[in-house]
Amino acid sequence: MKFNNFLKRIKGNLKGKKPNLLIAGVDMKFIEPAVKYLRQYYEIQTVDFTGNRKYLKSKKLKEQLKWADIVFCEWMLFYTEWFSKHVGENQKLFIRAHKYELTVEWGHKINFDNVDGVITINYFHMELFSNVFSIPREKMFYMGNLVETSLYSSEKEDNYRTNLAIVGYMPNYKGLLRALEILKILKSHDDNFKLYLMGKSYKETHWAKHEEQIEYFDRCEEFIRENDLSESVINRGWTPRDRMFSNIGYVLSVSDLEGSHLSPTEAFAASTNSVILNWHGSEYIYPEEIIFEDTRSMAEFILNTYKDDDRYCSLAKAMNSYCVENFSEKRFVEQFTKIVSSKTSSHTPAVSFRDFKSKYYNRGRLDEDKLLKGFENSFIAESEDEIKDIISKNSGKTTIFLSDKIDNTEIKELYRKYKSDDVLMYSLHFYENLDDAYEFMEIANTAHRGSGKIN
Repeated sequence: MKFNNFLKRIKGNLKGKKPNLLIAGVDMKFIEPAVKYLRQYYEIQTVDFTGNRKYLKSKKLKEQLKWADIVFCEWMLFYTEWFSKHVGENQKLFIRAHKYELTVEWGHKINFDNVDGVITINYFHMELFSNVFSIPREKMFYMGNLVETSLYSSEKEDNYRTNLAIVGYMPNYKGLLRALEILKILKSHDDNFKLYLMGKSYKETHWAKHEEQIEYFDRCEEFIRENDLSESVINRGWTPRDRMFSNIGYVLSVSDLEGSHLSPTEAFAASTNSVILNWHGSEYIYPEEIIFEDTRSMAEFILNTYKDDDRYCSLAKAMNSYCVENFSEKRFVEQFTKIVSSKTSSHTPAVSFRDFKSKYYNRGRLDEDKLLKGFENSFIAESEDEIKDIISKNSGKTTIFLSDKIDNTEIKELYRKYKSDDVLMYSLHFYENLDDAYEFMEIANTAHRGSGKIN
């Protein structure tokens, strides 16, 4: 009913009238660049609640809500509760969640009956948000962060491949010490290697007030002194994006945890290669050939590619194409428009990973019959061919559980290709191997408790 009312309102405004889109949030750095691209399709107003909770009680906000056909909340925080309780029947409400929201309580206060969709930036997080806040699976969507690919230049300075970069190196869970360990290994083979630190120093932020942060970065400075790296670690600070990676050969992603980590993808846009530590969910975003289990294997990969023109350039070309295909301006607008046009309901609840095994396992084995009986028109698929076959033979709402025989690295592509308004998908690999989920939650809660401390 709600979707039909929405369509009627849009169809009633023909003759070129664009839908009214209200974008509300805090820390708008991820959504703000998208506004100029979305304006082609929507009339847009924005509300920034940063440091301004009182605005929830303002007459102006009520007027803006009344004006909107679609409300898009950036981050699942305090204002999302307000919108979920005040949005009208003829309006649609979407929330984009990142990572931090898993560590706070606002998701439990939202009326999801009035939410048309929750968008995550990582398929791993789709599973987590759906479970933690009991969000109906029909309302879960994936949309990657926007990379303005047109802003980046692929022109390079001389000898750029011996230069590494870590973009945003605080708080401590960003892993600066690991980046320094990689630099040390590389310099033992080639003294020309350098590490560029991009972004604010931790001393310029609130992190400098925390004892754990001070101790961590003191340790980093001690490591630099002990290993004679002072001349090889350069604090660059803020750099314009069009020349950000002009002298950089590799961007390092060495964090304990990330939502999606935008900087490796930005590097791809500039034909710069990236190497990624296997933080939770990285395989749902990035190709497996650039994901590594430890700093030594990351360093070895760099040593094996930086002098090899064919290998370095072919990888950079492939990653550039991957970036454009999955994160470009065009791709973002296509995903956004498709999602806000989706038909959703609260018909199918989230599968709870907290009691999945107790419900659906018998003597250590998955009871497939019991699982499938709990979901109308549901199936288990062990291959992409089986997914195609199930979809072709069934109409209406269909639930497909992906067998754990399907490799984790394939899941994002299968979700992208086959999840739709009528096809719900769950990864049994995720539900049968929950250690990553629980560890991620523990790390995220610790990191975002205020200190950023990782034990």
